[in-house]
Amino acid sequence: NFSPQGVRNCLTPVSPLKSCCLFYFRPLLYLGLKIMTQFGVCGFLNCSEVTLRSWLQVIETNYHASNSYHNSTHAADVLHATAYFLRKDQVKGCLDEMDEVAALIAAAVHDVDHPGRTNSFLCNAGSELAVLYNDTAVLESHHAALAFQLTAGDNKSNIFKNIERNLFRTLRQAIIDMVLATEMTKHFEHVNKFVNSINKPMSSIEETSLNVRSNL
Repeated sequence: NFSPQGVRNCLTPVSPLKSCCLFYFRPLLYLGLKIMTQFGVCGFLNCSEVTLRSWLQVIETNYHASNSYHNSTHAADVLHATAYFLRKDQVKGCLDEMDEVAALIAAAVHDVDHPGRTNSFLCNAGSELAVLYNDTAVLESHHAALAFQLTAGDNKSNIFKNIERNLFRTLRQAIIDMVLATEMTKHFEHVNKFVNSINKPMSSIEETSLNVRSNL
């Protein structure tokens, strides 16, 4: 249940005051644990809940609390929205388990270490990140790269350590593609592709239904 009430229930059984404090300071950790447990992320990755918790803590720590928007609360918000849409029948019919896991991970890390500046600002300022990524999808490239660096940096929080190499490569590429797709210059292009991919199966179902009826 990913309704507002469902989110509040993520933190029970603790007092309302304590739950508000916990959620306020560690929203990605607590909401992330609840959502990823419900989607069976640990089972898919063959990792323990302790490892997942450690990973979420590492990722959340590398969000800047000083940012008014691109902080871990924003990451938790995007993760929650992602989980909500993944539950929709039209979306579920188009994705497999790996797609769902990749989407949840990508949502959690998509703005990690965001400096609170735009790509345009970084490019115009000649920042180190802009130079490193050749003025192309600077922040998105950084978020994706850092997420994997942080994950591999400590075995205690490496959620990928137990999965087979080919699966890791496929999952890694899916996560990278999703994070890079958050670049706003590509937003409408990706939204149109997504809408079309969802609508095509539904159109096919409706067409089949009409054919069946006409033959009756």
